Amino acid sequence: MRLRITIFAPRIFLVLLAALGVSPAEAQLLRPVRVAYSAIGGPQVPFWVAKEAGHFEKNGLNVQMIFVRSGTQVAQAMIAGELDLAITGGPSAVQASLAGADQIMLTCTMNVLAFRVVASSRIQGPQDLKGKKMGITRFGSLADFAARYILEKWGLRPEKDVALLQLGGTPETYAALAKGSIDSGILTDVQAFQARKLGLRELIDLAETGLDFCYNGVAASRAYVNARSETVRSFIKAHLEGIATFKRNRTLSVEVMQRYARLQDREPAEYAYEIYAHKYVPRVPTPTVAAIRPILENLAAREPKAKQADPARFIEPRFVKEFEESGFIHRLYGP
Repeated sequence: MRLRITIFAPRIFLVLLAALGVSPAEAQLLRPVRVAYSAIGGPQVPFWVAKEAGHFEKNGLNVQMIFVRSGTQVAQAMIAGELDLAITGGPSAVQASLAGADQIMLTCTMNVLAFRVVASSRIQGPQDLKGKKMGITRFGSLADFAARYILEKWGLRPEKDVALLQLGGTPETYAALAKGSIDSGILTDVQAFQARKLGLRELIDLAETGLDFCYNGVAASRAYVNARSETVRSFIKAHLEGIATFKRNRTLSVEVMQRYARLQDREPAEYAYEIYAHKYVPRVPTPTVAAIRPILENLAAREPKAKQADPARFIEPRFVKEFEESGFIHRLYGP
């Protein structure tokens, strides 16, 4: 599959390395790591901040950031050997593993379902969605899980009572809602903020449902983790540093979010920062069995293997636990 790649231009990359005190000769020794992210929104900002602040380079890594439009495509690219690690949703890793890929979550950077259901102004409530069209990214993606989860909670049958349309990514879902070509859609917080300004109606903030859910984190194949454990450890360390910088440096984080999400207006970036930095993203992003269990429960209706699967099979918490138990994470936030 063809991946859309976002990387530093060589000159900019050399300027960054010089600012970090890394010589050209030392730059040649940086270990290359191909890392995808599958959405553009608040959950990805700690990862972007880690790159922009130079945390990966300081830990001996040359991280190539690759944007892939859905978690389903991320899992496929990882199976094909086109990726080493990914910032993606728990459902994508779990489904890939059930299919034989043996992908695992190394962190859960968010443990809430941070999506919003947004609809046209004609939709007064969930009951009005029956017979209508809801936009998602792709089947099997995080947005697909969110749509099926909340529709079932509302007593509506996905694909029967409400049509689910694959639109590619959440930016496409937002655009379709703005044009009126769909009746509702699954959006990120930033996109929902923009949608409300257009007069669209937010039906629910899924993060408020109380569901313990591995929404976003670092994923890898077990084979890669076993073969490149030191690279993985360095990446997780830099990622933890990125989370700390994200939480402690509001100015940088808002600027990074605005640039990567291509937001001309600073207001939605500031809005998202307050939510993610202070509410959603934990200091210690340990993947847990509790956050994987609802994924398996949701999949069980369509995937028989999910019914008997052990949630512990899909996580590898040892790297985060190592940094927590050593006091490293605590030191990132000062005395």
